[in-house]
Amino acid sequence: MPRSYGGQGAESRIAARRSALLAAGRELMGTVGTDRTTMTGVCAAAGLTERYFYESFSGKRDLVVAVVDALADEVRDTARRALETTEGSEIDRVRAALTAVVTLLLDDPHKGRIAVVESTASVELRTQRHHTLAGVVDFVSAAAATMWGPRAAPEPQRQLAGLMLVGACSELLLARLDGTRDLAIVDIVDAATALFVSTTRRD
Repeated sequence: MPRSYGGQGAESRIAARRSALLAAGRELMGTVGTDRTTMTGVCAAAGLTERYFYESFSGKRDLVVAVVDALADEVRDTARRALETTEGSEIDRVRAALTAVVTLLLDDPHKGRIAVVESTASVELRTQRHHTLAGVVDFVSAAAATMWGPRAAPEPQRQLAGLMLVGACSELLLARLDGTRDLAIVDIVDAATALFVSTTRRD
């Protein structure tokens, strides 16, 4: 039977170490950048040895992809919760979901920079970005179909709308993160909401 340390079983300790490594990876990727993030640096930031790194990841690429995947899941879950829990009109729900996502990415600049800079700038993440982007676009398309019902634009148009929404939001977030535009969260949300409504709904 696996031994328990401090009330934690082996699986719980492995999960805790993996979470610590993911958090360290996210912090380094969001500060020094993915290309300058190293396994040694991640281990040092997490307070763990290389032995524990290889317990959860096969190498650096495995880690950085896991960081991006976890962030993409968090973005989708954040949007989904806001859509499901917000009362009011469809546009109120869209605005709530976009506000929740934009706030998530700006409140923690590490997450924002990984989402809009590192995912495209890093050689190791460019291939993964296509997979992540496809998942986000599918989510946008499905959300629009559910929200608008018979008024929803056809699937090909909703897919294009998803791509446009991701691209537009990325540029607005980058302008805010880099300080090239003095944008409030409400400015970004207003623009993104108008784009979503105009491209996914048939009036």
